This record gives sequence, C-alpha cells and structure tokens, in this order.
Amino acid sequence: MYEDLEPIAQLKFGKEMNAIAEQTRLSVQEAKSRFAAMTGTGIRSGQHEASLARIRIAGIERMGRVLFDIWVDLITKRNGKISRADVAFIAHKMEQFVGAQKSNLRNVFSLERGAAVPSLVEEADNRMNAVAASARRDMEIMARESEAFLRKSEESVKQAPKKRFSPGRRVLVGMGNRPATVQSVADVPSTLGEYVHEVLVDSDQGVHRVLGCDLQPVPDLDEDLRGNRTAIHIHNSNVANINLGSQIGVINANLQSLTRGDETQQEFARAIEQLAQAVASESALEEAQKQEIVEAITTISEEASKKPGERSNATLKALAAWIPTAISAANNLVTLWRSTGPTIKAFFGIN
Repeated sequence: MYEDLEPIAQLKFGKEMNAIAEQTRLSVQEAKSRFAAMTGTGIRSGQHEASLARIRIAGIERMGRVLFDIWVDLITKRNGKISRADVAFIAHKMEQFVGAQKSNLRNVFSLERGAAVPSLVEEADNRMNAVAASARRDMEIMARESEAFLRKSEESVKQAPKKRFSPGRRVLVGMGNRPATVQSVADVPSTLGEYVHEVLVDSDQGVHRVLGCDLQPVPDLDEDLRGNRTAIHIHNSNVANINLGSQIGVINANLQSLTRGDETQQEFARAIEQLAQAVASESALEEAQKQEIVEAITTISEEASKKPGERSNATLKALAAWIPTAISAANNLVTLWRSTGPTIKAFFGIN
C-alpha cells in the first residue's frame, strides 16, 4: 500500500538525517570546547555530561519530527488526506524509529561515561516516547478532520438539488457556456446522482450527452418543467463563429423575462430575435462585421433586461443610430430594420 512511497521517504529522510546529525555533532563539539575553556581541564562534570546528552536527544527529536512530516506530506499529496490506515502505518514507523534511537542513545551515553547514567537514560526514553505520542496525537487530529469534512461533503452532495431540464429548453453547456437545446433527459439519475441530458449544441450541431451539473439554465430558473413558460428561441444553426453563438445565447437569456411580459415587451423581444438571427446568418457581411453588430444587439438586450431607471439612454440612442449604417451593405437587413427598428426604439422611448 505504501511501497511506492517508501523509496522517496528513505531518500528524503536520509538527506535530512545527515544534515541534522552534522548539526548535532558540531553543537556537541562546540559545547565540549566551551566546557574545557571554563574548567581549564579536559574533565567534564556531571552537569556538563547531561548538557551534551540533551543536545544529542534534541537532535534525535528533530529527526523524529522530520520522519513524521515526510510521511504525512507524501501520503497527503497522493491521497489528499490522512486516513485511519495511514495513522496506523505512520505510528508504526515512529515506534520503530523511537525504539532504535533509545538503544542508540544508551550506547552513546555508555561510551561517554563508561556506563549508562540512569537519569539520562530515563530522560531520553521519556522524550523519545513523547515524540511518538505527539505524532500520534497530530495524526488523530488530521484523521478526524478528514472524516468530518468528508461527512459534510457527502451531506452537501445529498442535499444539493440535481439539475434536470425538459426537452426544448435552452441551456449553456460547460465552462465555455456554449448555447444548446435539450433534446431529451433521463427519467432517473445516474449512479453519480445527476440526470443525463442529450443536448444539441448550436456551434457544431452535434448531439452531446451532458450531466445536469454541467448545464446552466437560460434564464436562471427552469420554468420549462413548470409548464408556464412562453418560449422564444434564437436558433443559430447557421452560425459558424463560436463567439457569435455565445453572444446569441446571452441575448436569448436577456429576452426571456420579456417573453412573459405584456404585448409591448413580447413584440420588442421578437424584433430583437429577428434582427439577431438575420445578422448572424447574413452572407453579405464579414464575420468581423457580424461580431460587431451582434455585440451592439447584445448591449441593447442587456439594457432591456434592466429597470427603466437603470438604463443608459445615451448608449441606446448611439446604438440605434449606428446600426442602420453598420447593416447598410446588406439589403435584407436594411429592409428588416425598417420594421424592427421603430419597435426597438419605441420600447426605450427614443427617436
């Protein structure tokens, strides 16, 4: 279960252990020199011996913590959490390390003094046991946090309403917000708890199987399933430019609230629909021209979705005056503007 991580852990720990051992050796040597200078002899007192022993113990404590951190880091990177099995594994590693270091320290103390000092041996044992206990406590905290967050995540998934859109519904697909129309929807959720939809994507006219979680409604509420929605769709099956398709999806979203309004609002929505569809399909216009005009229509639809007091009349007047010039190269659009332009301008109360 951990065989793939073992070589990495050994290399990391070997590197860190060598560095700590060297630092400890230098600290011990410095302390010995300092004690010799203080006494003027090479003889050290029991207090001096205890200080040297504690320097060595501190070095071993650092090694233990490094070993613990290495394994926690490797397992977390691979699994994303610390599980109960991981706690047991790392705890066993720590116990092995602590047991070996207790024996090593006894040997070091014996060589220094000729016989192990009982008080130092006991102190070393206690501090090594504390290293293992501290590691186990920290892992217990990690495991409990993982379990708590997992339960919360599972509860959130269960409580979150699953998206289901009826056939004919206009939606935006995926991160790219590609406009599409729902063709069919599963009666029951999949094993993931999501409903599978077959959608016809405008930009490529291909039918794709998509989960409800990857669909966004146009408008925000799925009124199709309530049976009270007046449908008004801007289809862009002839639109090759993906950016135009996305803009038309935005226009469609802005128009939805108007389709449930009075006759004036519905007439305005139909005028915008006709104009946007005609511009997107007009062969007499370059793609860049289409893009620019559809952007203008998008802005008009966005202004229409606002409250009257929040609209920018200056922007609307400028666009209404610019569009006839922009479409002048296309006779079909010029004719269409003669019928839709007055409706659009009347809706905003501009001349």
